[in-house]
Amino acid sequence: MGNKFFKIRCKHLSEVANKIHELFGPQAVVIGTQEIREKGIRGWLGQKFYEVTVSVPEQNLLEERKKSIAEKKYLEHSAPTNLQDESKKKKIEEFERIIRETQQRLKQKPITEIENPVPPQAKVSGEIEVPVVPFPKEKLRESQPGVDIVKALREIRELLQVISVETTPAGVPHEIIPFYKDLVQQGMSKRLSAELIHAVIQNMSPEHARDSKIFIERLALELRKRITTTNGIPVCSGVPRWVVFCGPTGVGKTTSLAKISAHYAIHEKVRTALASTDTYRVGATEQLKIYAQIIGVPLKIIDDKKTAWETLQEYSKYDLVFMDTAGNSPFNTRQVRELHEILQVIKPYETILVLGAHTPLEDLRYNVAGFSSLGPTSLIFTKLDETRRFGSMLSLILETGLPVGYLTHGQNVPDDFTLATPGGIVELLIEGKRNRG
Repeated sequence: MGNKFFKIRCKHLSEVANKIHELFGPQAVVIGTQEIREKGIRGWLGQKFYEVTVSVPEQNLLEERKKSIAEKKYLEHSAPTNLQDESKKKKIEEFERIIRETQQRLKQKPITEIENPVPPQAKVSGEIEVPVVPFPKEKLRESQPGVDIVKALREIRELLQVISVETTPAGVPHEIIPFYKDLVQQGMSKRLSAELIHAVIQNMSPEHARDSKIFIERLALELRKRITTTNGIPVCSGVPRWVVFCGPTGVGKTTSLAKISAHYAIHEKVRTALASTDTYRVGATEQLKIYAQIIGVPLKIIDDKKTAWETLQEYSKYDLVFMDTAGNSPFNTRQVRELHEILQVIKPYETILVLGAHTPLEDLRYNVAGFSSLGPTSLIFTKLDETRRFGSMLSLILETGLPVGYLTHGQNVPDDFTLATPGGIVELLIEGKRNRG
């Protein structure tokens, strides 16, 4: 067998020996080195790098082809070997463990093409099409071939992004690292923070990436592209649309419902009615009765499927019906199941999951999982005035893909709430950084 020749580009010559050894083994020989400068703006500011020509025996290439795809990706993207920090070494060791497990799974179960899931059809109430937002947390069936492998490879890619930022490789300017750390400190997940950093810098020159003002602008733009909002609740005159508020205890569902229903009843002059299934808390219905009297709208208490059906018929002449529900733990499956049975009768136009902006990310995830059976179509975040850390809220928005309807920030009814916009949500994160900085 003969030799094959390859060219490797790198930023620093100190990286060459280690990279060649990892890619081609000890038999590879360097036969030429050339310094090259890319063309920058009008010929200026071009990035300098080195192009190294390597001769490799074909036998080594045969052995290289036997390596798994996951292992090759690890070798191509692994951090420099001069990491002295013990915590960084532990991250690399953890990554190597995932690689080994993935290779074992590859031997046991071949990867086959997974069909794209078909989005659910819209629910129909009479002749009116009711929009359905697929709940993103639904898991793929375990019987689907290749699901475990695809999940493992996705985890590997995400871990690579975290490692590449935290170990500050040559491809990530060190000026960027404070932004990554700040996102994490604000409550955003490491995985998402690293993904955002990589998404931003891959379309920027190193010079622009080092400019904090430009970087923040690009980061805000990237976030705005990923956030969706509902633009409020659309009204169709003569067609009753039920809007259900659900969520954990203590997040302010009843107050949020009162604010938004008052806005539609008083300011928008929409025929509005209220309903409630909250018969668990002492005085809960009394609170809503007071709001209903102030707003000047009717209120019905729903105990079960029978009263749900009766209320549905009685409210047929209203345009919007806002339904309050009992706040409960996401682990209380019985109570969630009872509510689900009522919703099957109501067939709501929109089911809003109400969450606290001050809630840690892990707890937000538990809440989303606990109420997923109700099929939430949008989110409301409350208590914005009780926190300056909006990373967990933003993480959940991006993880679920659900649109955000409203943001609330106080107890005053009908004030202290705003219609959510991508720019406004991103500004909370940016302003939170400034206030903390």
